[in-house]
Amino acid sequence: MNRNKKRAAQVFGGFLAVMVLGTVISRAASSALVAQVETGKAGRGRLSYSCEGKGTVVPVEENQIFLWPEQQVEWTAEQGAAIKAGECLVQFRMEHLQQSIEKKQAELTQLELQAAQQRISAKGQARVPAAAGAGRTLAQAQQQLGTAQQKEAEAEAAYEQFLNSTMPMENAAKSEDGGMNGGNAAEYEGGGMDSAWLSRKQELEAALMEARAGVEAASQAVRQAQDGYELAGQEDAAQNLNEANAVKAAQLGADAANVQAECARKELERLQSYQAAGGKILADQDCTVLQTGVQAGAVTTGCEILVTGSGGFRLRGQVKAEDREKLKTGIETEIRLGTGKKRTVNIESIGIDNNGSGNTAGDNSGAAGGAGEGLGDTAGADVQGFWTAKLPENAEAQSGDVFTWSIESPSEREYEQIIPLGALREDVNETYCLVLAEEEQMLGTVQVAKKVPVTVLEKDAKSAAIASGLTGEDRVITASEKYVTEGDRVRQKE
Repeated sequence: MNRNKKRAAQVFGGFLAVMVLGTVISRAASSALVAQVETGKAGRGRLSYSCEGKGTVVPVEENQIFLWPEQQVEWTAEQGAAIKAGECLVQFRMEHLQQSIEKKQAELTQLELQAAQQRISAKGQARVPAAAGAGRTLAQAQQQLGTAQQKEAEAEAAYEQFLNSTMPMENAAKSEDGGMNGGNAAEYEGGGMDSAWLSRKQELEAALMEARAGVEAASQAVRQAQDGYELAGQEDAAQNLNEANAVKAAQLGADAANVQAECARKELERLQSYQAAGGKILADQDCTVLQTGVQAGAVTTGCEILVTGSGGFRLRGQVKAEDREKLKTGIETEIRLGTGKKRTVNIESIGIDNNGSGNTAGDNSGAAGGAGEGLGDTAGADVQGFWTAKLPENAEAQSGDVFTWSIESPSEREYEQIIPLGALREDVNETYCLVLAEEEQMLGTVQVAKKVPVTVLEKDAKSAAIASGLTGEDRVITASEKYVTEGDRVRQKE
């Protein structure tokens, strides 16, 4: 009996040993599979901004001089040349200038003649209206109609009078003793017609027919003359309109010629002023030639520009669009000119460069603004900027020299919670971070990853300022040896 108990105790003890060994092995294996993480705590502080770029040494003041148009360049100052006030920047060829003057004088004379001719044309031409001649023709036709009508009336009256005043009688030889007397004349009615009476009647009828034909012809002539008169009136109206338009066009032509002549006169005066200046463009102050824009022998178009700089030199740093909000007037900037040592300068002004070319045009000086003045309120994300500063003393530099620059500046605001950028995570719904939490499981207390939603207020290159439910004791997972999601077991890296 004792022997059996002893054996059972040995078996139970062996089982316990195996269980302990299995637990150790299981925990060791589990620990080997659990991701190791690095943690940190959200702390109070400021973000640190850094940006860098390149820049160019530029004159304090740039001047653009447009070269005279249509002139042949004899000589021009070289780029980089130092010119004193009153010295020559560009010399034009005088022979070419004289030819231009003579050509312009001839052009002016021609335009003045053209204007005079147009003024004469604008007065119009004297002419007899067509309706005047047609009116006279109509009057003559009407007069002739009246005459024909008068003749018709006279012929008709003569015919009627003849018929009413005479009667036909037989022309037979009747003697008094032949048995006929005046009291028996009626007895001879119906006898042979008197030939003289008939001839006269035919004559008067022919005259009447001729008079009536004359009236018809005269009436036709009046109708034709009336049509001609009306047509002449229409032609006169059209001609008057055409002449009025021609006069107006001539007046406009005269006005245009006068304008052109005035322009030519001013151009001639300008050329003569060039001649009086000896064909030279002189510097109005001490300057350095930055850009010539033309070579000797070339004929100018008027678009060429000679650029000069004066007033010494300054630094002009180019700023990327993503860095523009980080700039403020007054902040310190480290620069390095060429292979020289680093120097520190203070930003004096800030500007916007709409074309991103880095040219000095459009310099919106911010020197008068406060220390918080930047580019964020005045430019879009695609707009680059620039800053300017004084050239350090004893710095050997010329216009066009390139330098590098960098800025490190803290944020104006101090934030309650700042975490490393590596701690931020995002999904389709929210931004969050993972913290180290303890959880009771079958094998005991284990460490797991727990999600905490955050709101990002601002970022720099390394950290993010957030608003969240984190406490000062929460250990935020900043890095892990493998990908970790909420609920995964983790262990603190030693």
